[in-house]
Amino acid sequence: MSIFLLAAVAALAGAPSADTTRWLVSNHGRTAGDLVVVSAPDSLVVRFVFTDRNRGSRIENRYRFGAGRTPVAGESRPILADGTAGEPTERFEAVGDSVRYGAPGGPTVSAGAGAGAWVGLRSATPWEQADLARHLLARPNLTAPLSTGGTARATVVADTTLRLGAGRQRARLVMVYRGQQTTPNGVWLDAAGRFLATDIQWFITVRPSAVPLLPALRRIELRWREAEAERIAARVRKPVGRALVVRGGDLFDAESGTVIPRQSVVIEADRIVRIGPVEEVAIPAGATVVEAAGKSVLPGLWDMHTHLMVSNQSAGSLVQLAQGLTTVRDLAADIDVAVSQRDRERAGRLASPRVILGGFIEGPLAWAGPTEALARDEAEARAWVARYDSLGYRQIKLYNVLHPDLVPVIAAEARKRGMLLSGHIPRGMSIRAAVSLGYDEIQHAAFFFSDFFPDSLYLPRMRAYSMVATSVAPTFDVDRPEMTDLIRFLAERKTVVDGTFNLWIGGGAGIVGAGGSANQARADSAYLRLIRRLYDAGVPLVAGTDNSQGTTFRRELEMYERAGIPASRVLQIATIDAARFMKDDRDYGSVAVGKVADLIVVDGKPAERIGDLAKVETVVRGGRLYQVDELMRAVGMTLRQERSAADGHDHP
Repeated sequence: MSIFLLAAVAALAGAPSADTTRWLVSNHGRTAGDLVVVSAPDSLVVRFVFTDRNRGSRIENRYRFGAGRTPVAGESRPILADGTAGEPTERFEAVGDSVRYGAPGGPTVSAGAGAGAWVGLRSATPWEQADLARHLLARPNLTAPLSTGGTARATVVADTTLRLGAGRQRARLVMVYRGQQTTPNGVWLDAAGRFLATDIQWFITVRPSAVPLLPALRRIELRWREAEAERIAARVRKPVGRALVVRGGDLFDAESGTVIPRQSVVIEADRIVRIGPVEEVAIPAGATVVEAAGKSVLPGLWDMHTHLMVSNQSAGSLVQLAQGLTTVRDLAADIDVAVSQRDRERAGRLASPRVILGGFIEGPLAWAGPTEALARDEAEARAWVARYDSLGYRQIKLYNVLHPDLVPVIAAEARKRGMLLSGHIPRGMSIRAAVSLGYDEIQHAAFFFSDFFPDSLYLPRMRAYSMVATSVAPTFDVDRPEMTDLIRFLAERKTVVDGTFNLWIGGGAGIVGAGGSANQARADSAYLRLIRRLYDAGVPLVAGTDNSQGTTFRRELEMYERAGIPASRVLQIATIDAARFMKDDRDYGSVAVGKVADLIVVDGKPAERIGDLAKVETVVRGGRLYQVDELMRAVGMTLRQERSAADGHDHP
């Protein structure tokens, strides 16, 4: 038994020298788990367990201290299903001025620590985040090297005292920047520097007594983040004269799927006013000119499956623009965050794609997703649809544990209000049943595999659709008659499929908690065959990433190309087809006179090779001009890093 386990057993058994502190993990007001810290004079055990659908964190970090309570060793272990700690996945040992990191059986890496360095585990919990903030605040310049690599710096952006019951609570919001990071992570500390709460997340870790403070803490943080985002947006937006001209590029006509060579596009305010051969289009006086000769000009791309986080407005949205995305559809975000970002982008105050909002509705069970929008009965279901409609949402998305009886109720209410209906397939339903009851669209290709194994959702234990799909995809016959019937059914009803194939092909299922396939190549073949079958049958496809930065959007489109869909047709899926589905094609989806000026300039020929979308140089969103290299510098990334992420090597 290791010294860490001995310390943990003694502390958890109630040793007199141990001190136990608990914070709860809140999922929109519902307790989802907790963070428990057991501290003894020479050791510390941090246990962080919470449920996020079939995911969440289950981790135990253990530290041993030397003189002055300096960390001299640590290890991280997973918490197993029975509540016990598993074998270590990471260890460190401080030796002199260096720290040796390694996993059991793996190589050991030494990192320089030096005076003033913060020493901790890479597998961090909110406790480590607060500990790092405290450490930085004690440094003369609020900056310190990290034993895990790089440096970090802190800044206090809010220091306030709030009423809490009969007393008052001081709260300081500390923003921590790591390395070249420009969008920080925040943590709230009390007057003594003790951990109070994490910043705005779907799952917030908070001291139980401070739960009543969360609305006030949220308002304070939002004000700061919104001001930062608008400051960044003003810096990256390029000045434009009386008109903007994109001159001499080869224009991809999304309506016909063809390329028209050497065209100039004239933009005034946010609209396209003229398009024609470069020789025939005069440059208006005082115009700003973007030279596009030898390059491709395309309509802005549409990511039809994203999730807005509070940091999108200052980071993720800029990265989305850098992918060539000028419209994104959010399919689950906190309402205040989503509405604010949509409205401020419309007003030109954010550097962001245009935002279309889909309202998220879930059931009240333990596996409920991260949302306040829970429907327990018909009245609540109708009320949520009405609220989303009143806020300008265009669509309703249903989720995993919503009761199937509520689907037709929500479908009828959405249709009455002119809203689309889509979603996961709620537990106990099939794709065919959901579509028959009113779905216009299905999210996630994995449901095409789990749909044929309903019993496995519950036996021997309840598992997510993604886990089932990952298990069966390598041996699943996509050409089986039952799949043919299902595809024909969807084609007849023109049901749209938002497959997010980038999550499943190439091992991406690990991102969504499904683990990797034992035979990924065969699983990939099954998903690629499914793309081709859906396309050949005439089932409408839309392209989405299911991430908040759009970094896998090109990869999503490349999957369609690999499945045999011509590149020009793939570009139509990513532009005009999406606009038509959302009934936005009068103003968006193609580069045409009278439409909103959403377009991109690419130093390549993506109508022949989708991979050339890695060469986006210029983005125009609503007449606002951005250069990709400046967008990436604003978020602390180089073009090389951004393109590596877009290749699927880095996932949010």
